[in-house]
Amino acid sequence: MLHNKTIAVVVPAYKEENQIDEVIASMPDFVDRIVVVNDLSSDRTAEVVQARMKEELPEFGNEQIGPRPLERTRYNEAEIVLQERDEKEIADFVPSELVNSNPEKSRLILINHLKNCGVGAAIARGYKWCKDNNMDCTAVMAGDGQMDPAELESICMPVVDGSAAYVKGNRLIHRSAKLVIPRTRYLGNSILSIMTKMASGYWRVSDTQTGYTAISLQVPRKIDLPGIYPRYGMPNDMLVKLNIGYVPSVK
Repeated sequence: MLHNKTIAVVVPAYKEENQIDEVIASMPDFVDRIVVVNDLSSDRTAEVVQARMKEELPEFGNEQIGPRPLERTRYNEAEIVLQERDEKEIADFVPSELVNSNPEKSRLILINHLKNCGVGAAIARGYKWCKDNNMDCTAVMAGDGQMDPAELESICMPVVDGSAAYVKGNRLIHRSAKLVIPRTRYLGNSILSIMTKMASGYWRVSDTQTGYTAISLQVPRKIDLPGIYPRYGMPNDMLVKLNIGYVPSVK
């Protein structure tokens, strides 16, 4: 937890058997749930994650983070309708299986896609689990270890302290960006960022293509999760959906 807010990290993974264990092992202690969504990898990605699951301490998760069913009253009919919609919503996602037998008590969650659909679809499925389990802040970190876990707290804090509903990292702000990023990629990223800013209206977001993000619980409750673009165009589509869902505090 960070400042009494529950933290989850969604890890989309496709053929990451050589990197996924290090990603899990390096996750900061304040992360309450690590949600690995395996996008029908043809290698041993799922087996590596399951091996790590067996090492979990049995006393972890005594707070039993999980769904909180509502008791119907004369005043909460609207909330009941939303809860019933969320329960049926899973049918609109890529077919998948939850591997954990007791996920409410597990720090490491494994969801296996039964069909390969892309990184966007994997992130959307992870968001669905985190929404259903009322995680206050959900970050996304790639399964290939490209994102520095030491930066995770700074990504999450604007969500935790309520100053932003959605936060994106910025690779372009680092003074080495023009030196280490290939020129064609840097230029392409800049052009896509400008186009995405025009489409989404979020002009303050500098690096629209980065996948290192954090999101508050209110956002997946507002936007169309199953409709998120399933492949690598997901970061752009996400910003447009945030605008449509009226989420003004994006950093």
